[in-house]
Amino acid sequence: MKFACLTLEERAATQMTHRLELDASDVPASVATNTAYTFNTAPLPLLRAGDIVKRIHMYLSVPFKNSADAAFNSTTISVGDAGSATRWVNAVQINENGTEVITTFPGATENQVYTANSQIQVILGSMAAKSLSDLNTGKLYVLWSIDKGADPAKTKAPPFTGGGYT
Repeated sequence: MKFACLTLEERAATQMTHRLELDASDVPASVATNTAYTFNTAPLPLLRAGDIVKRIHMYLSVPFKNSADAAFNSTTISVGDAGSATRWVNAVQINENGTEVITTFPGATENQVYTANSQIQVILGSMAAKSLSDLNTGKLYVLWSIDKGADPAKTKAPPFTGGGYT
C-alpha cells in the first residue's frame, strides 16, 4: 500500500492532491476466514483539524480475485475515517467474480471539514467461508482532494487588495 502526494502535473490534470494504491499483496497473510480487514495506520494519513476533504474518486484498475477459486465472488471495500468507516465509500464490490464496480465518485460527502484529527481507514470485506488472504490478484486507486484550510497563505494575501483599482 502506498499513499502519496500527486505531482503538480497530476494535480492540474485531475484536481486531486493525493493517491492511495492498494493491491492484493497488501492484504496480510494472517486474515482469518469470515473476517474483514481494516487498514487504519501508516501509510494512511491522519487528517488534521482544519483539513478539508473536498472529494474522492476510486478506480478499480484490476478487479480482485482468487485465481484458483471462482466461488470466491465477493470482496467489498469501504473508505472512511475514524468518525465514519464508510464516509466516502460504503461496501463497493471489487471482486471480478461478483459484479465489480470499476469507478466510484461519491458525492454525498464532499467538502468534509475536520474540526479534530481523524485517521483515514480502508476496510476490505470478505464473503462467508473465505479469507481475504487468499486474494492473489487486484489493484485499485483512491484519489483524494485534500485542502489545508488552516494554511496561512490563504489569508495573508487575498487578491485585489491595496491596489486602488475598482
